[in-house]
Amino acid sequence: MTAAETQPHAPGDGVGGHLLLERVAAGDALAFGNLYDAVVVETYAICLHNLANPSAADKAMVRTWIFIWSHAAALNDQSGSTQSIVLSTAWAVTSQHHTRPL
Repeated sequence: MTAAETQPHAPGDGVGGHLLLERVAAGDALAFGNLYDAVVVETYAICLHNLANPSAADKAMVRTWIFIWSHAAALNDQSGSTQSIVLSTAWAVTSQHHTRPL
């Protein structure tokens, strides 16, 4: 593995801005970690804002990132930046959770 492959990448890297999602879709755990590191603060802020409970926000973070890992190929087909795709995924996960009783 080269030094370039181990360095964090911005979520907008790559052709079409989705290099990290392409790599995550291929099962690249390092790319998943880089993507997580790049947007974890914003993702958690969305979860906490929508759920207003740190415990529920933590659970939503887990659901969000499992969804991203499991559906990276489909997410990669969406338009927009990788960051906007990840953040809209967090919003969707927490919005669905918000409408159900805890």
